[in-house]
Amino acid sequence: MVKVPQIRRILSAKSAKGLQFQMFLSEVAAGTVSIAYFAHHAMPLASYAEMFFVLFQNLLILGLMLILGRKNAARKSIISGVPSLLPYVAGYAFAAMIVAIAPGDVLENLYNCTTAVLVLGRAPQIYTNMKAKSTGELSAATQVLMTAGSAARVFTTQQEGGSDAMVLAYALSAGMNALMMLQMFIYRPRKARGTVMKGGVRKSTRTPKTKKRD
Repeated sequence: MVKVPQIRRILSAKSAKGLQFQMFLSEVAAGTVSIAYFAHHAMPLASYAEMFFVLFQNLLILGLMLILGRKNAARKSIISGVPSLLPYVAGYAFAAMIVAIAPGDVLENLYNCTTAVLVLGRAPQIYTNMKAKSTGELSAATQVLMTAGSAARVFTTQQEGGSDAMVLAYALSAGMNALMMLQMFIYRPRKARGTVMKGGVRKSTRTPKTKKRD
């Protein structure tokens, strides 16, 4: 459940600040096409079963971002925004059905485009992090798990005889996830020396000097 820490962070902060909608949308698009592609080519279910769970979690994150992006969302409950997602759910279900029944050659072309889709989706997030010098509500735990998972899939895909396109997609995904993880380290919040945070207020831990009386 690589995206669970990210979902928990959004729910806890009740904010998706700093998160780029395009990144998660690109992962949904790539995940949907990849599942259809693997199923069409009768790949072992174990090689892509995890994608179903990641896809569902990405859809949930997109839903939360849409709900929290409403006007005065901070004053409203997340549950109250669920009905507003119905048009998006219907649209995605229709698009997924079209992909599922697409001919093999069309799926091949779509799958070969997933690498470019992932790059175009994650590049804005990397740029936003660099520009803001902050990674916002990105979850460090999710980034570590995604980087490790993508790197591991590079080797497992090679061993299972996967295509060069599959290996390239996983390698590129691992590289971009590693770059975002590096940004989280570089732009991590730093506390000033001699201070502690208490109730959101910075207080000094140093003992004030007392003047000597004459």
